[in-house]
Amino acid sequence: MKCEVYFFSIFTFQANIHSAVTHVSFVAGILHTFSIFNQEKSEMFPETLAIPALLLVVFIFVVSVAVLKAKQGQDNGKHPPGPKPLPIIGHLHMLGKLPHRTLQSLAAKYGPIMSLKLGQVPTIVISSPETAELFLKTHDITFASRPKSISSHYISYGGKGLVFSEYGPYWRNMRKLCTVQLLIASKVEMYSPLRSELLAEFVCFLQKTASSHEVTDVSDTVGDLIENLTFKMIFGRSKDDRFDVKNLVREVLNLAGTFNVADYLPWLRMFDLQGLVKRLKKVCKSFDVVMEQIIKDHEQDSDKEQKGQKDFVDILLALLHQPLDPQDEHGPVIERTHIKAIVMTMIIAGVDTSATTVEWAMSELLKHPRVMKKLQDELESVVGMNRKVEETDMEKLTYLDLVVKETLRLYPVAPLLVPRECREDVTIDGYSIKKKSRVIVNAWALGRDSKVWSDNAEEFCPDRFSNSNVDIKGFDFRLIPFGSGRRGCPGIHLGLTTAKIVLAQLVHCFNWELPLGMSPDELDMTEKFGLTMPRSKHLLAVPTYRLTDEQHVRSNTTHSPSHPSLINLHPTHHRVTTETATVSSGLPRLPIIGNLHMMGPIMSLQLGNVPTVVVSSPEAAELFLKTHDAVFANRPKFEAAQYTYGPESVAFAEYGAYWRGVRKVCTTHLLSASKVERFAPLRKREVGAMVEWLREAAAAREVVNLSERVGEVLIDMACKMVLGRNKDYRFDLKGILLETMSVSGAFNLADYLPWFRPFDLQGLTQRSKKISKALDEMLEEIIEEHEGVPKAEGHLNDFIDTLLSLKDQPMHRHVEDAAVIDKRSIKGIVFDMVIGASETSSNVIEWAISELVRHPRVMESVQDELKDVVGMKKMVEEIDLAKLSYLDMVVKETLRLHPAVPLLAPHESMEDIVIEGYYIKKKSRIIINAWAIGRNPTVWSENAHMFYPERFVDSNIDFKGQDFQLIPFGSGRRSCPGMVMGLNIVKLVIAQLVHCFNWELPYGIAHHELDMNEKSGLSMPRATPLLLIPTYRLLYQTFVN
Repeated sequence: MKCEVYFFSIFTFQANIHSAVTHVSFVAGILHTFSIFNQEKSEMFPETLAIPALLLVVFIFVVSVAVLKAKQGQDNGKHPPGPKPLPIIGHLHMLGKLPHRTLQSLAAKYGPIMSLKLGQVPTIVISSPETAELFLKTHDITFASRPKSISSHYISYGGKGLVFSEYGPYWRNMRKLCTVQLLIASKVEMYSPLRSELLAEFVCFLQKTASSHEVTDVSDTVGDLIENLTFKMIFGRSKDDRFDVKNLVREVLNLAGTFNVADYLPWLRMFDLQGLVKRLKKVCKSFDVVMEQIIKDHEQDSDKEQKGQKDFVDILLALLHQPLDPQDEHGPVIERTHIKAIVMTMIIAGVDTSATTVEWAMSELLKHPRVMKKLQDELESVVGMNRKVEETDMEKLTYLDLVVKETLRLYPVAPLLVPRECREDVTIDGYSIKKKSRVIVNAWALGRDSKVWSDNAEEFCPDRFSNSNVDIKGFDFRLIPFGSGRRGCPGIHLGLTTAKIVLAQLVHCFNWELPLGMSPDELDMTEKFGLTMPRSKHLLAVPTYRLTDEQHVRSNTTHSPSHPSLINLHPTHHRVTTETATVSSGLPRLPIIGNLHMMGPIMSLQLGNVPTVVVSSPEAAELFLKTHDAVFANRPKFEAAQYTYGPESVAFAEYGAYWRGVRKVCTTHLLSASKVERFAPLRKREVGAMVEWLREAAAAREVVNLSERVGEVLIDMACKMVLGRNKDYRFDLKGILLETMSVSGAFNLADYLPWFRPFDLQGLTQRSKKISKALDEMLEEIIEEHEGVPKAEGHLNDFIDTLLSLKDQPMHRHVEDAAVIDKRSIKGIVFDMVIGASETSSNVIEWAISELVRHPRVMESVQDELKDVVGMKKMVEEIDLAKLSYLDMVVKETLRLHPAVPLLAPHESMEDIVIEGYYIKKKSRIIINAWAIGRNPTVWSENAHMFYPERFVDSNIDFKGQDFQLIPFGSGRRSCPGMVMGLNIVKLVIAQLVHCFNWELPYGIAHHELDMNEKSGLSMPRATPLLLIPTYRLLYQTFVN
């Protein structure tokens, strides 16, 4: 927003200009303030405003002068102290990213009753228990109303909800209804079985995680649990396939917590500069449709006289059309709108608050192992180690009460209590408070006041409440996390019950440790400001089940790729000398089929008639791929490869002079860094088109099949680079390639039992011949067209152009009788290039995005890096990739967990050899299990199965074949020659997808619920397509084709 910055800079340095210009400078200042907000929250302001910026400046100038003149009357009252405000924007520019901390700092200078002007809104900030008591108890009725805000108007159905309605008879009746019918102790107790049921499922889920020693996203799992509890209590269901209820609610919460500048500068409302009104209308309309359908469903269930536990909607429907005030039969009655408003209030109050409290409590317990141990000792004493905690145990857990109190002292659910509004002019403690002034109570500052809590106010010390009568229910103003007085939270009992039982269960059932050897002192404890105050980064921890009950689930299944027999491999070869060397006995083999029927943890396999050695450690891989590389440089012959140019291709040609020649042709003429760079404009164009397509899908909030879309883009890109086209209506180009990959990746029994070949039991030979004919006809036609069409000046040669220019030339210029490049060689190379550039790269991108969606913390770190390096006003370009170090780590970690080919293309022993005392026969097949090596806990520590890119910080591990801990592209002579091109494509596409869009899972799927199973094939794609909803996040809206 260059215009704003320009005005701000010019007018700041011309302080002596007359007053009109001074006003304009502040107008420019406010626009500069907008731009700062915009940088902090990209969705807050659109890049292009509804009117030109200069006209907006003039308009604001005129209005501001009128407003200032109208308010120039003298006010003789004594106002609370505060910093000097700027015209128009007042103190808005001072709030910062964490207003509760800023206000605490200002209160230290100006006192516990401080006056601010937020835009055009006079505001009083309260920061001590004594002053809080004056406003919330002594003069409670004067400050019992709520200020009006745009978001509260929409989400409370025009002020009909309990939290945001004006003080008066309606509010009193609504509060009474909610308290008596929904939130009193007996009603909360009624849902105890529901909480018990969902908590049992929650613990069971964590038990499975603990059994594999996986890192758990505590923030996510607790958040999902509280969401499910809230939705089941309110709606009677946690999911509804017709509606995306959870994401709808999250959007409501997001909008409710978003700073809206029009609330403080009311004359900006008509412009909707941040687009919030549009979003609020849209989401509230969607929520209303959902609520209407849920209410209808409940009414129909009621008509059918279905029995069962009543949810909140059932209870409220039973009161429909009854008077709001039972004492006034002719007064307003309860309508559907009231029910919807109450439900919205309960969701907003219930979803985030308890989850945030549990999240902070667990964080502090992990940071203070002594306190964790003391709490576990109490639970062991009261509950015992042979059962889980029940709600009837709660009243006996006194130390748990102290932990919750201390958590709420340091981390009140809402750091700034919901604002109140002064209903009349009043004088308090000698200060004049004007009618309509907004009152903000800084609960966060009260809880950290050193005058109240001593010099260790910043420390987590639950024992401070031992022998203390400090309460958290609103009567003791030293600690008011739920507010106090008339507008105190009516759901305090429900919130505390939920938070305590969840926290108790987590601590009683599990021991917890921080991942990756992190010490308690290193745990990040910074917060994020919003409707509530969650952690800025998700809490990650490793659980270990600690109870002795018999419900503990032990999982005996090992997660594996499509080859479970090749995962946990232990050598069973006998040690030998060269004189007595014999083949390892391994497991007993059946006649003819050997160990083909076996799926066990063995090193030596007999797959049909084929002796096979499986390598699954970095040390062993180095012996085969480096020390004895020349012995194992050959490829075994596969049936499918014979029909798809295998003998002529780089991947499957036999080791020898021909292979060396064809590899040199590829690396020199097609795959060198300079050649890859030539196609950068093509990649940019194809990826740009993908972004534009996704942006249109994002605008319509469509669910996108990202697996399919990325696959299509990469096939298009590969075909354009290699063939010079991605469409040809004479051929089913993509269909031929996909069928070829399917046949090539299929398990063919005849490859292991050769005498079955004449029978073609699986029909693979027939399919191979058919596809080979179609592929050959297509390539022949394309090559002939390349030969027959003269190239225009400036034409970018595709791979076929380059290879045709070398046709009939010897592969080795200085070797007599060297093989020449003929048409079949060209076809073999072309096929290799298309497969390598599309299928494998597509799978890596698919897995990377899957892991990022599953780990929002990592996604945010990548997006932060992209924002810093690239900025929010342009897409990523290839020249940016060298600066994206964290993206490199994400790609490395993806390739570690999800190598493009889990079992590297098999090698074949060219002679008998003894390695480390093990006898390997000539023609033995060598399988390198890259998948197992990447998950080897002796190499990658106990968190080997966790997606954690930071493991590569300050690490020199590379994936180019020199470090055998990570060899997704192989190593040695037969390593992948197209690595540079593949990585370029992968990094660019991932960077663009993450930079241009935010991604969320559809249908209310939680992050940890994303299916991460894979399926077998030539490569290792996801078992199910990756379905996501994109949201465009850049600040510009145009795309140049």
